[in-house]
Amino acid sequence: MTASQKIKEFFKRHGIFGFLVLTLFILFTLSFISERTPLNDGAGYDGAFYYSVAQNFSTDFWTTGYDSFRIFRIFPFFLINLFFSLLGIEATHTNLMLSMYVLHFANLSVQIIFFAKFMQLNAWKKATKAIIFACFFFNYFVLKNCGYEPFQTDAFAVTIFLVSFYYLQCGKFTRSLLVSFLGIPTWPTITYMIWLLYFFKDPFPQTARRLNVHTGKAIAIVFPLMSVGAVATLYLLHKQPLLESMLFCKASPPLILASAIDWGAFLYFALRSCDFHFYSPLTYIREFFRQSIWKKAIIVALPFAAISIFLKAHTNDEFYFNEVAFLLQTLLRPLKYPLVTPAAHVCYFGILPLLALFYFRDFTRDIFNRRPGYALAFLAFLFFATDSEARHVIPLLPMILVPLGCVLDKANLDAKAATSLIALQVVLSHFYIPINVEGTAEALATNDYYGVAQRYFMNFGPWMSPLFYTVWLSIAVISGFLVYLIVKKRKN
Repeated sequence: MTASQKIKEFFKRHGIFGFLVLTLFILFTLSFISERTPLNDGAGYDGAFYYSVAQNFSTDFWTTGYDSFRIFRIFPFFLINLFFSLLGIEATHTNLMLSMYVLHFANLSVQIIFFAKFMQLNAWKKATKAIIFACFFFNYFVLKNCGYEPFQTDAFAVTIFLVSFYYLQCGKFTRSLLVSFLGIPTWPTITYMIWLLYFFKDPFPQTARRLNVHTGKAIAIVFPLMSVGAVATLYLLHKQPLLESMLFCKASPPLILASAIDWGAFLYFALRSCDFHFYSPLTYIREFFRQSIWKKAIIVALPFAAISIFLKAHTNDEFYFNEVAFLLQTLLRPLKYPLVTPAAHVCYFGILPLLALFYFRDFTRDIFNRRPGYALAFLAFLFFATDSEARHVIPLLPMILVPLGCVLDKANLDAKAATSLIALQVVLSHFYIPINVEGTAEALATNDYYGVAQRYFMNFGPWMSPLFYTVWLSIAVISGFLVYLIVKKRKN
């Protein structure tokens, strides 16, 4: 085969993905050269801490230390500081911003490489691969937020989970676990999820007892009841200010009740066909010992304990995180407005939640037909996904995209359907909408969420104004109808 024939064959086989990757890099580059957050000279609000780690880690870590929450969020920023110190580079603002740009592009390249490996591992059709590629890369976070606010852990947490999850799927467990440890100083939840998938990776006996509960209906009842119970508890304890601080608005009992009813109805509609069952807790305990999973747990626990003790030794008395408060906000935020969570997820992820909902029965069947740990990890994912701040689940997307890809592949979507879905995904990413308009800096500085700063805060459900909530709920409904029209003819 001649060189020209090889080139033609390459573009014939990989042309569509070459085009998608090129488009991704162009749009990703635009997010870095167009605009950036006016807060802290481009570092952002949360980014100010990560900026300080990159600038002063060598000094702060050994002297004042970091608080007990953010000390588990210092990767990869401390590497910048160590790299600068090693090469004698001055940690100026220009150098720090440039280093983050380089890291983000390197990080994106790693994601593309391992995404391609995932595609080879699953051997899906071209149309399926293209749709999954768009769901993973063509969303608000990748096409807009990374460049707008570069000092953040999210993008790197995604990569750590993606690489570790890939090795787990390949059966390369040592590599998977070694990579997963990077999650401890980045976003510990992804580390725990990998370990859960690893510990319960082997199938249980066919005689293993399952819960005699309709999974979908149980979740549809339990989640809203937990939310209402949390609201009632706060009222009984006269903690309305805490409730309002989590909702970012005045608490209105009638609106909260309406939101709870709508949220429960939505979950019932979405999960009613999820008629698969979890194993009983006793079964997991029995298999934990029968399969000698406890030995694996000890092997993992030893280095985890060493890392945790080392980090805690450099922890100061400041406290920014409370587990109970985090659980409360996860339960309460879906009640800010009726159906704010699905609206916020479409705003952040585009067509991904719509596809998952449309194929939910087959999607969950694929998950439950995998390993026992997958079901537990999926339940944890569902809990985090109930929070209207959709970014909390973005590092876990690979775990969801794999079963979704398998379902879409069986749906046998053609090139026309795939192209339509990808186009809709790009439109929903709203990367083309500028954030910094006149008055943005002042609004951010004064915590004025509901004015011009909504161009930024609308992307995070708890901060949506009534207007933008209405807009995105309408967009979610229209987009759901469009997805239905695109895929209904091919749905099995």
